[in-house]
Amino acid sequence: MPFTCPGSRVARSHAHVYNAAMVQNRPATPNDLTAGLGQLGDLRVWSVIITIFGDAVMPRGGTVPTSALAAITERLSIKPEALRVALYRLAKDSWVTRQKTGRNSFYALSGSGRAEFLPASRRIYADAPALHGPWRLAALPPLAEAARAELGRKLRDAGFLRLTSALYLGPDGAGPPPADAMVVEGDLACPPRWARQALAPDALQADYDRLFALLDSASDDLIREGIDSLDAVALRTLLIHRWRRLLLRHPDLPVDLMPAGWRGEDCRSLVLALHENLSPLADPWLDAAIGPRGDPSKARNRI
Repeated sequence: MPFTCPGSRVARSHAHVYNAAMVQNRPATPNDLTAGLGQLGDLRVWSVIITIFGDAVMPRGGTVPTSALAAITERLSIKPEALRVALYRLAKDSWVTRQKTGRNSFYALSGSGRAEFLPASRRIYADAPALHGPWRLAALPPLAEAARAELGRKLRDAGFLRLTSALYLGPDGAGPPPADAMVVEGDLACPPRWARQALAPDALQADYDRLFALLDSASDDLIREGIDSLDAVALRTLLIHRWRRLLLRHPDLPVDLMPAGWRGEDCRSLVLALHENLSPLADPWLDAAIGPRGDPSKARNRI
């Protein structure tokens, strides 16, 4: 019998139990799925706008007219006043730039906004987690709280992941740790449960469970039930938004380092498959409202 690491997915395959209440409202139509995704948590309008930029605008030259943003957010039941406030705050915080041509306004991610956005975007559409070993375990010396916090900041800046206030995990490619840290390098044969929980807390796991239960309960032919192009845009936006908000709450680690019953990679498969199925329906509207994929010309030339 092969050795099984305590706390692994095999040894504790019953760690997560799904009750009937999680899937009793099986999505029967695309609108049902949109509603279900909308109920997974509050929608922060500014964050939804960033999702739209990543999923629809950046592949089409990077500039979007306000009319396109208004049409998408209206389908998500976001009020025009909320959209205006969110765009104002994004511009004030230097996330986006605004240019007015006649009566039309056009928005684009700022230079700093792109710098923040691009690394996250690569993770969102990746087929598998990017971080891997060999791993480095860095232990901090006994220090006053302020000094330990400063060393911890340097470790995080170098790409290390926090396990405890004095213990950090570095994947392959992480930068050099501070000289005061004691470092051990090698394979992680059997990460203990507490380490897995530090990387993926219970609240995060519960949110993944909810997303998985909703997407897994949707029938394979859901999208064939009939959906117009703008509804497909709205559903795809909300799908990627929920995925993005979960994915960016944890490090991009392989499933072997995550807690038993981890649904992150199951969600990844479902999200990317549904995104692929929605794209042929959503892209015609986006091409007309923003511009064709890969076209560097600005949207203002097409509206």
